[in-house]
Amino acid sequence: MNRKLAGCSFLTVVLVLAALATPVTRAADWGTIKGKFVYKGDPKAAPLNINKDVEYCGEHKPVDETIVVGDGGSLQDVFVYLYVARGKKVEIHPDYKPGELKAIANKGCRFEPHALTLWTADELEVRNDDTIGHNTNINFVANSDFNQLVANGSPLKKKLEKREDVPSPVACNIHPWMKATLLVRDNPYMAVTGEDGSFEIKNVPAGKQEIVIWHEAKGYLRDLKVGKEKADRKGQIEVTVPAGAEVDLGVIEVTPANLGR
Repeated sequence: MNRKLAGCSFLTVVLVLAALATPVTRAADWGTIKGKFVYKGDPKAAPLNINKDVEYCGEHKPVDETIVVGDGGSLQDVFVYLYVARGKKVEIHPDYKPGELKAIANKGCRFEPHALTLWTADELEVRNDDTIGHNTNINFVANSDFNQLVANGSPLKKKLEKREDVPSPVACNIHPWMKATLLVRDNPYMAVTGEDGSFEIKNVPAGKQEIVIWHEAKGYLRDLKVGKEKADRKGQIEVTVPAGAEVDLGVIEVTPANLGR
């Protein structure tokens, strides 16, 4: 055989094998999940007992944020995230870049934001934007607990390496009315509803997926009607993600009973 031809054949085989070994990302391989939550009831926020640093905190007028309802009944701070069985991995779209800094601030004698998601590939920053002292206490199940004083102008950074199955409670022991929730996952497929009650999770692997729906007031939102289906006892529901398109779950109504009210 001609040596030049043999060399070309060998190179061709190597290039073909390399191409087969490299995952190809196509728009049709991914889709988007979106929807909107509305609350069909009166949130009836309880008054807070502002009993520490009364002069400073009283000026900021913090309120109970367990259930936050906006215009048209839009329900804020609902967590929606992809269910992935333990020991399993989900493919992550290349548009998700690791290394983002996600911050939670002690601000105005409350936490900002009240609900936060964190991918384990990113880093958490805990800040104190107030002129008074705060501590931030986060109780985890899988990760080591975080409980530290946070001085004004001296943010603390923490890397969390393990996923949590549900959002973890965040508190300030100095000011006991301060509450928040933090969801830590080992993939970026999660969202928290905003002021308009809507959420969107982009670039989810196409096909059948399960999502989890969770809210601080109740935990898993079991028996929640989503389209023609109902979430199970762990707030899970199956969703078919269309390739190269989006699945809109529409308006999802949450009743007081769903939130244990």
